[in-house]
This record gives sequence, structure tokens and C-alpha cells, in this order.
Amino acid sequence: MREVENYTNAFLVSAFVVVFMLLTGIWALFGFVVAALVSWGADRLITVDLRSEKD
Repeated sequence: MREVENYTNAFLVSAFVVVFMLLTGIWALFGFVVAALVSWGADRLITVDLRSEKD
């Protein structure tokens, strides 16, 4: 019976790349959502008229 090739290192490197890409994608999505919410809030605050109506 012939020995099979050892693909452990190749698997570990591939798994690391996939996990890194997954975590980077989650981080990018979270960052985008937070940036969108901050931008929306800033837009709402900029358009608020705080002047009194007293003449």
C-alpha cells in the first residue's frame, strides 16, 4: 500500500486565507454600516434649524 501525500500545510494555509477574508469582509461591512449611520445622523443634525422663531 502506498502512502498518501501530506496536505496538512496546504490546508492550514488555505483555511487561514479563507478565515482572514471572512473576518475582513465582516469588518468592512460593519465599518460601512457604522459610517452610513454616522453620515445619516450628521445630515439630520445639519438640516435642523435651531434658530428661534421670535422676531
